[in-house]
Amino acid sequence: METYTVSWDYKQFKAAFYQKTGFDLDCYKDRQMERRIRQLMQRLEKPDFHLFYRYLVESPAAMDHFFNYLTINTSEFFRDEKVYNRLKEEIFPELLKSRTEKLLVWSAGCSIGAEPYTIAIILDSLKALEHTQIIATDIDDKALQAAREGCYDFKYLQKTPGDYLHRYFDIKGESYRVKEALKNRVTFKKHNLLVDPPVSGCHMILCRNVFIYFKTETQDFLLERFSGALKPGGILVIGSAEYISSPQRFQLSKRYNTIYQKK
Repeated sequence: METYTVSWDYKQFKAAFYQKTGFDLDCYKDRQMERRIRQLMQRLEKPDFHLFYRYLVESPAAMDHFFNYLTINTSEFFRDEKVYNRLKEEIFPELLKSRTEKLLVWSAGCSIGAEPYTIAIILDSLKALEHTQIIATDIDDKALQAAREGCYDFKYLQKTPGDYLHRYFDIKGESYRVKEALKNRVTFKKHNLLVDPPVSGCHMILCRNVFIYFKTETQDFLLERFSGALKPGGILVIGSAEYISSPQRFQLSKRYNTIYQKK
């Protein structure tokens, strides 16, 4: 075990980490994030925040691993079936009917790609995929690599209708690989929601199960950005555990449960 003389608390670690990397941990809910980081410190046998910080800055590989660890990649195809059914049966037909250009859909915080591929499947089933551009972004390099590969265990596909499995995936045992024709319709990019400019001119933005990790002021900052990035009449979809308390502040009105429309 290493010896050390300086001891930091979480607040000091956040300040030093931001100064070194520009990544602001202060945007996240403190209790959840501190607990998550302490779990990693315990596994690495770095019992103090100062010792852990030194470990990160002295090892690029450790820093990369830490960034990947910070992002929580829980995802599956057709997660929240009621939401996707509403998008397929009502929202997308409405957007497609009124469009005068290609439909632009942004999956923000796309994780391993299950969400944007699900959207691509729905649009293809509506015979509208050729008239759509899907951009999927995340801050996690490993998640983006997995998304681009498009190969999944069945545990990520348990809610996917059987006919879709055979139409859109090449199946080998328990491995399901997204067919190239579908994969080529989604563009994956690295993007930091808190720093990088949003994708502008969107007809739909999906940012699901991302807000819950951020403080209220950070949520408001993101909602301002998303509203500004949406075209009038555009749709914002959030997660089932998330809620916008005053959507009108962001020029949004509630359409259905987790679906909001820009006025």
